[in-house]
Amino acid sequence: MSISLHKTGAAACQACLSRSAKLSIHTRQPGMGALLSLPRKALQNLNRPHSVTASATATRTQSRADPRSKHFWTKDEVPPLDGKVFLVTGSSSGMGWYCAKTLAENGGHVIMAARSLERTQKAAQMIKDSGARGKVEAMHLDLSSFRSIKAFSDEIHKRKEPLDVLVNNAGVFLVEHNRTQEGFEVVQGTNYFGTFLLTHLLLDKLKETSQEKGHARIVTMASLFELLGWIQWDDLEGQKSRESGVFEYSTSKLELIMMMRHLNKQLKGTGIDCLISQPGLVKTELNGRKLDHRKATAIGVDLATKVYGQDAEQASNCLIRPATDPTVEGYGGSYFSPPWLWLLALNFDHAAMREPGNSLARDEAAWARLYEKTLDIVNKRLIERGLPTIEAASAAVHGPSELAVRDGL
Repeated sequence: MSISLHKTGAAACQACLSRSAKLSIHTRQPGMGALLSLPRKALQNLNRPHSVTASATATRTQSRADPRSKHFWTKDEVPPLDGKVFLVTGSSSGMGWYCAKTLAENGGHVIMAARSLERTQKAAQMIKDSGARGKVEAMHLDLSSFRSIKAFSDEIHKRKEPLDVLVNNAGVFLVEHNRTQEGFEVVQGTNYFGTFLLTHLLLDKLKETSQEKGHARIVTMASLFELLGWIQWDDLEGQKSRESGVFEYSTSKLELIMMMRHLNKQLKGTGIDCLISQPGLVKTELNGRKLDHRKATAIGVDLATKVYGQDAEQASNCLIRPATDPTVEGYGGSYFSPPWLWLLALNFDHAAMREPGNSLARDEAAWARLYEKTLDIVNKRLIERGLPTIEAASAAVHGPSELAVRDGL
């Protein structure tokens, strides 16, 4: 996904951030038709939720209120979470920390996982000191390393407690260009491939919980930058990439949406819902710590978040609702976000159910293609590392005999 080979996409990212984009530049990219028509659609549907693709959702209970009509959800609506276990990645700061804090305040057992164990331990202690009544603990997890992910997963599997909700919040943005231990461009490797592997390694734990309690969830953080994402099918690993900037970040977030929606289809009938969150522009440590060598892009993003961005506590609603709201059970594949206005997301009503803007996020054939290619790439890297390979989600949770019955074989 080389930006050097696709300067058009990179220029569009920069132009969008400086509010001087000429949208005609984007016409060569897949999904840009949706981007060009988005302002009109966004304005027409500003106060109306979008429907979720039928095949991306599980069977719904007709007797309860339709959660798609729910707006202006607040943390006051979080139910008691006693007896539930939540795993929140990237929770040492920002939205992940506020999500973990709210879960613990309502009685949930929260496992906070992040790259710096020391920072995460301090963050966990802050939640404990605030008077939260739920159990809070810190663990080390580096999503840029397959070995770290496998070791973390092994530790989770040793525990006797369930895993009710996996919150995939961790991510990197505008970091110094580098590669992961597996050779992926660092943003792609951390945000997408690392999350893909972690999720699959924990599927059986989530399935066990669902069988025991009737339900489990996976909540994954996306971004409004998914609008600028573009899948480079011949280079998903970012081997050709010379940067770790906006294009790589946008693409990684689009890929997460596509992966989670396909995964939700594969998990149909298991009681596991895959849900997606998008907060809009947020003032967090993700912005402004390390800037890539494209200073204009980094400065543009930093300025936009300072002028227009919201605080992380407010934005965390888009994670907390899908992780806790009992009414969204069975609505897997749903996308929780603030309303769109032109190319920006408004800073209110963060947790309503809407639709992503990029057309690839609604293309089921593209979901399947991306999923199969990713599975092959991940397993190849696992073999190279001497680590066990992973199965496709459908086989991992259903098993061959269950799949045969389900498919009428």
